[in-house]
Amino acid sequence: MDLDEITKLAQNERVRRLLLSVLTRAGAGLDLNRLLDQLQQGGLQQQVQSWVAAGPNREITDAQIRDALGAANLDAAAGDAGLSPEQAATTLAEVLPQLVDRASPGGALPDASTLEDAFGQLLLGDAREDHP
Repeated sequence: MDLDEITKLAQNERVRRLLLSVLTRAGAGLDLNRLLDQLQQGGLQQQVQSWVAAGPNREITDAQIRDALGAANLDAAAGDAGLSPEQAATTLAEVLPQLVDRASPGGALPDASTLEDAFGQLLLGDAREDHP
């Protein structure tokens, strides 16, 4: 999955709502760093590090997503997106590794405000311009 595919997925209303829900549930604003911290605390340290670092991304499973995020958080995010928890876990397991990889091209994540702006443009698009 490349950036164009991620952008296309983000144009899917359900995927966009799922990502927005997961990113905002992790903290204030569209906070990828807090989400990654939550995933690492949930036992996915090696996977998250591989997504940020140069080189191949380690895959994650639906069950690992559910365990790391917690069933209640995943269920709530799935509900926000109009997806079943299983669909939400599958989507996140597919999208998050590539999304993080693309957000960290130099092997490190940009600062939080740069990330929030980038995700705001990707996930909120024109709506963000109307609501600064």
